[in-house]
Amino acid sequence: AGVKVEETAKYLQIYRSREVGQSYVTSVWTTLVATAHALYLMILLRPEVILCNGPGTCIPLCAIAFLFKVLGIRWSSIFYMESIARVKRLSLSGLLLYKLQVADQFFVQWPELQRKYPRAEYVGCLM
Repeated sequence: AGVKVEETAKYLQIYRSREVGQSYVTSVWTTLVATAHALYLMILLRPEVILCNGPGTCIPLCAIAFLFKVLGIRWSSIFYMESIARVKRLSLSGLLLYKLQVADQFFVQWPELQRKYPRAEYVGCLM
């Protein structure tokens, strides 16, 4: 009776800012490419929701969505789910999004993280 998610959701591959083991010097270029690709996707698709769970691939996309929000162009709500593997501290991506208050909703899967980061919402173990 309802609309199936598969019929309305789009799943897209986005460019990585940095490959595992890639030098920081060359990652400047790949981060610029990833950010340009994120800008292209945001303008093309105008997503209502961005659901991300790390790693660094989400940072350019969230940064562009946040920039649009600051400029008064609000297309997307950003929901960030920290990895279940993060028990005691946030990942670098999570820490950036949390500290800069980029995500509209920030979820953690361990109560210890919620106590340490009070703006995070503890949702239990999901993934």
